[in-house]
Amino acid sequence: MKQTAALIPALILIACADAKHVSSDEFMAQYKWVGQPQSVKAISYLGQKDGKAFLKISSMSAVTQKWSDQVIFTELSELPQAFRNTLPATASATK
Repeated sequence: MKQTAALIPALILIACADAKHVSSDEFMAQYKWVGQPQSVKAISYLGQKDGKAFLKISSMSAVTQKWSDQVIFTELSELPQAFRNTLPATASATK
């Protein structure tokens, strides 16, 4: 458990380098899919860092059938207060 807790901030730091900023509306639309089963797409909440909230979107190519990951983020201050209060401070695979 301690190893997992130490790994989460490291993953967020790595993800931050290539993360794409999205609007709060886009972030909330993607967040509703966190932990929901989908066949060629998976969305995971990575957590919060430096006033930003992060999601990882994994999708499988129909052609190559290989998975690719994209990290998106939005500023916490751009999110409605009610939604912001529902976000866990640390990463979670489900809401």
